[in-house]
Amino acid sequence: MTVANNGMAMPASPPKIDCSEAIQDSPRFRAQVSQHTAYFNRLENRLNEMLRHISAMMEFSKNYVNTFYKLTVSVNQLCDESFSGNPLAANTFQGLSDAYGQTVNLFRTYYDHSNVVIYTKLSNFIKNELTKVAESRAHFENMSQSMDEALVKNAGISRQKPADATEGRNALTAVGTCFAHTTLDYVANINIAHAHKDHMILDALWTLVRESSAFFSKGHATFDEWTVADNGAVADTIQTFAAKSKLIERKMQDVHSLVPKVSADKKPE
Repeated sequence: MTVANNGMAMPASPPKIDCSEAIQDSPRFRAQVSQHTAYFNRLENRLNEMLRHISAMMEFSKNYVNTFYKLTVSVNQLCDESFSGNPLAANTFQGLSDAYGQTVNLFRTYYDHSNVVIYTKLSNFIKNELTKVAESRAHFENMSQSMDEALVKNAGISRQKPADATEGRNALTAVGTCFAHTTLDYVANINIAHAHKDHMILDALWTLVRESSAFFSKGHATFDEWTVADNGAVADTIQTFAAKSKLIERKMQDVHSLVPKVSADKKPE
């Protein structure tokens, strides 16, 4: 047993199946098969849970990118509707709009690629590896039933009839040989799935890390270029407008001085 992060005991990976035990169809082999079946069921359930999370991420990220794009459109419309008469503000809006657009493209590329790749890799492991194990298990169980039926049938043949006994032994041998090959195929698929599991699942998870690293690196490079091209223009423009607004505020504080003063002893005409 292993211990999870929450302190609860978790079942360890089942022991490797001995092929000699498998051919003999021993009770130990049957117990090991049961352990591996439970293990792969847990694994598939957990992977399917992860796929549901990734699907939700894909939907959320799609909505995020689409909404961000709509925000960029609104910024452009705001500029056209309310700042077209101010060349300095309009130029600054254009620079910010370009930055917004680049951000949308960065996020779209990142989300579309990273989520799809990790989803595809995990799905392929389930489809190609775990499905093979499930199919080979079904063949094994069918052949196991056929083997049991052949044993019962052979046991019921009268030894007083040599021809029937020979035919029964031959049939039992044929079924037994087929059962042995089916069992070994099942064991092989179990071992292959375990071997592929380690690198395929880790590679799928690593994909998201690699894509995230590339996303942040590309974003850093993109906005380094944008910052160089901007050369502080946006900040300077904001400071210019902020200083202008303070001047206007001070002027507005004196606006009431424009109202004519009326002396207390003079009656209005």
